Amino acid sequence: MKQDFFFALRQLRRNPRFHILAAATLALGIGATTAIFSLVSAVLLRALPFPEPERLVALRTIGFPPGLPLGTDIAAGGATDNSYPDFLDWQRQSATFEAMATYGYGTTRKFTPEGAGKPQIIDADYVSSDFFKVLGIAPQYGRAFTRDDENEEACSIVLSHEFWVTEFGASVKRIGGPIRISDRPCTIIGVMPAGFTFPYQQDPPKFWGNLMALARFPTSNLSKRGARGINVVARLRKDATLSQGTAEMSAIQRRLAESFPEDRNYFAVLAIPLQSDLTGAVRQPLLLLFASVIGVLLIACVNVAGLLVARGVVRANEFSVRTALGASGGQIIRQILMESTILSCAAGIVGVALSFVLLKAFLVMVPEDLPRLHDVRIDGLTLMFTLLVSLLTGVCFGVLPAWSASRSDPALALGKARGTSGGRREHRVHGGLVVAEIAISVLLLASAGLLIRSFVETARVNPGFNPHGLISFRLGMSAVEFPREKARQFLRDLRSELAALPGVEMVATAYPLPFTYDNDCTFRLSGVPENPSDPLTAKIAVVGPQYFEAMKIPLLRGRTFDERDGEKAKAVAIVDEQFAKRFFPDGEAIGKLIQPDKEHPAADWYEIVGVVGSIRTTDLTSGPDPEFYLPFEQANDRPQGIILRVAGSPRAYGRPVREVIAGLNRDLPIFDLSTMDERVRQSMVYARFEAQLLAAFAIAALLLAAVGLYATLSEIVARRTFEIGVRVALGAQPGDVFQFILKRGLAMAVAGVAVGLGIFWMLSRVLADFLYGISPSDPATILVGAAVLLGVSAVASAQPAWRAVRLDPMKALREL
Repeated sequence: MKQDFFFALRQLRRNPRFHILAAATLALGIGATTAIFSLVSAVLLRALPFPEPERLVALRTIGFPPGLPLGTDIAAGGATDNSYPDFLDWQRQSATFEAMATYGYGTTRKFTPEGAGKPQIIDADYVSSDFFKVLGIAPQYGRAFTRDDENEEACSIVLSHEFWVTEFGASVKRIGGPIRISDRPCTIIGVMPAGFTFPYQQDPPKFWGNLMALARFPTSNLSKRGARGINVVARLRKDATLSQGTAEMSAIQRRLAESFPEDRNYFAVLAIPLQSDLTGAVRQPLLLLFASVIGVLLIACVNVAGLLVARGVVRANEFSVRTALGASGGQIIRQILMESTILSCAAGIVGVALSFVLLKAFLVMVPEDLPRLHDVRIDGLTLMFTLLVSLLTGVCFGVLPAWSASRSDPALALGKARGTSGGRREHRVHGGLVVAEIAISVLLLASAGLLIRSFVETARVNPGFNPHGLISFRLGMSAVEFPREKARQFLRDLRSELAALPGVEMVATAYPLPFTYDNDCTFRLSGVPENPSDPLTAKIAVVGPQYFEAMKIPLLRGRTFDERDGEKAKAVAIVDEQFAKRFFPDGEAIGKLIQPDKEHPAADWYEIVGVVGSIRTTDLTSGPDPEFYLPFEQANDRPQGIILRVAGSPRAYGRPVREVIAGLNRDLPIFDLSTMDERVRQSMVYARFEAQLLAAFAIAALLLAAVGLYATLSEIVARRTFEIGVRVALGAQPGDVFQFILKRGLAMAVAGVAVGLGIFWMLSRVLADFLYGISPSDPATILVGAAVLLGVSAVASAQPAWRAVRLDPMKALREL
């Protein structure tokens, strides 16, 4: 082995240009694979940064269609969020879990610094008392939440380490001191260790509050058993299993379903590993990208294998001499594998350096809300993976050349003359490698084409309103500083001031803003019997006058809201087309009465006075859901979202808007300022990410396949120089020679396309979950990809064919 190693090094030094080209090809594949693996490793493979993370589980309530008997298999239902009253019962009755806690989705709160600091909007999470205990992380200073903190009067805050340093100068004396959150006095009880964050966020929230504090907000429905909006995380006992946890929790939930009508259709619970719960939505996209980059690496391996096979023909005399001197086939195979492994390891070193650059480029395209994005880095595990890939790559692309070299006939090799074409076996090997390259390229091109088409189809979806020319933002209005009547008057004044800005056509208020989040609400309809086990549910939005006109949502029947819909006027509501179709079979909703749940209305019953077009509010790929609207003067919700329809560029109004608000209240923070076009585009960020990255890999595969075909045909021309000279001397025309080489290249390309299309047809179902508005077997997209590959193959074949035409027959014959 030592002798083979030093001999391999001499071979690499003897032909530096050849081996640099081969190493560069491999380095590109290894670098891209390493960069994508670092993403996969951080998100899917790396253990959560908590003690004994394998014992952490997420609990999801399973919802079933109405009418199914209790005890129906979990597979018949779908996982959803949990209700807080159910959680309290789980916590009291469970014996399988050491501890159990809840956490809500990230929210924003107004923070007022002490002294002359200007109020600002910060991110926060609200959790139950055992949250940090479940995760196994204690505060660095102070204490965590206790059950005593879960009362309606307490306002306890645990700070993130980063917020503690930046806002409080890392002063330990601030522990136990006051802090103002949403204009309410709260107490800092602890500071978490540096870097601690729950994996949903890229950056840690500024603080954690107690979940019960949310119950004091007017619009909170936390105490309702039918409201399902919290997540539950639990820690298994050391002697318990995941299946035991699922069985126990399902038994508890079934008893709750027998006792409470709100739980009738939610009679099972699924316990899943917390890491799987966190990354479930991105698992398939990341694995698809990883499979794609592996395809690029395989093409690079095939390319280098082809080069080494060609190199082996040149070294045939060397192998024959070694065989004549007693070398066995196994020794020759070992020698070639040693050379290929050294070459791949050298490429791996370059690939690691390249992966840092590629990773930065990939992270620019990665959505910011990708779970655990802050953990993505080239670490020890990634380097071990790169070493393993380099070794396997060396073996993979070295096996075929080694096998080919070991089977050479010593007598035939020693008798070969310069300029001969080599045996059929070498031709078949070269052809097979090119076919494999093109087949893999077809897979990547077709997949990228489908994802790009899907993205285009998504971008064409009509959201139901006109997002162009709209700019929107939110106001940090606390209920303490702005009670209901003061908030309404401020919004009236603000609308007047903003409407006076040059170029502003309309101003409207809304809660929530489209393409931020949805707000679901249960309701009753006059004359429709109430069913507690299957309550009527729809989306709700609280909007002001001119909302539908500003958004350009079409009015189908009746009227929209205007200035007459004040607090003392008759309570009115507007429903969308989907609402009217689903809840009024005759389609006639005007004049009917609706009663939203008690958290939203300021009146008991609202008369429906209008029907508007349905809009998509969070996702272009999901059809519009039923929605109804209340006027903000007649609702408890305070619409803190502002929408302006303007002439010209919406972004140009950011500064004038801030100046107007500062003139009315210099301490009122605004946040989430964005054009509506940007909000809509943000909803497609994952589709764009998948399409862009897969398209990049497909282009790389296409170029590598073209290089492989070009190199193979060039080798054929070089090795068949004498044969071509004989053909020309016997009367072959230049067109015949050109056609001969071109046909050879296109034959390999067509064979590769046929093989690739066959494999793609078998695997295309995998893409179905990633596509919208297009079939995974869409013939037009697939045929375009195949045509592009054939076109590139024709171009790659033309240059070697043209070089064959220009050969001097007399010079070629002299090589005999």
